[in-house]
Amino acid sequence: MRAPSENWFKEIEQSRDSVFNEENNGTFPIYPWLAPALHPKLRSLIDRWGVVRELNAREPVLGEITDKVDQLVLVRSGITARIFGSLYHQSSPAMAFSVPGRLACGNLNFFSHRPCIGSYVAVVPSVVVTVPQSLVMSMCHSDADFALLVASEFEKISLSDRLGFGLLAQLDNESRFLAFLLSWAVTFGHVEMVDDEDWVRMPLPLRGDALRAVLNCSSATLDRCLAALKQKGDYVVEGDVARVRLARLKPINRLIRNFEEKTNEPPRIPLMNLFDCIF
Repeated sequence: MRAPSENWFKEIEQSRDSVFNEENNGTFPIYPWLAPALHPKLRSLIDRWGVVRELNAREPVLGEITDKVDQLVLVRSGITARIFGSLYHQSSPAMAFSVPGRLACGNLNFFSHRPCIGSYVAVVPSVVVTVPQSLVMSMCHSDADFALLVASEFEKISLSDRLGFGLLAQLDNESRFLAFLLSWAVTFGHVEMVDDEDWVRMPLPLRGDALRAVLNCSSATLDRCLAALKQKGDYVVEGDVARVRLARLKPINRLIRNFEEKTNEPPRIPLMNLFDCIF
């Protein structure tokens, strides 16, 4: 993938974060490989009390790749990755992304203070906001409701990562690629009517080594999946914008939702309705 344009960076800052309202109470579905949107209360706290850092592509989120994870890090712009292994020095790392409005790191060991697993780097030039875990923990000690909110937010990130690992084990390469497009689409996409059909317009998804690592496939396999989708007329790229036929995403969405526990689940939101959630 060529270097993203300034307009692409602006578009990915407009992710579907406004999913916390009285109607859905934060029950927007969990999707793989993209960290869920962070609750506005926690996001506002990090923005207010945190320190802003600018990162180059490939730069460690915490300063050094070996630095202790003792900060909560919010992505303000760009995209960061949480990686098991090394994206640039290992053939088969495992990876997931954090986009603007999501946590880059700090959730995994927040309560246990155990050593984290993996590393955290910027995939493209990014801006992050860091706040000490200890500051947020002090608020948890003084406010039980806030502590429960923090635990719930961190649990959702773990669910997204677990779903991603599960799909890698269960799905073939083409289905994994469609699952990633679905995650990207519900995060950034808008539905448009083209020739009496619903299409999702979205910023061009990341490709190259980063996406290959997420989907655990070779570059050749990724290219074949993309070519097949284009050949079927289900995926169109125009500059920094991609469009995918909504009907092509519905089967993989049903499959992902069927992996979820069937008891005590919140009401399922139809895929089309997810795109009605405003930005």
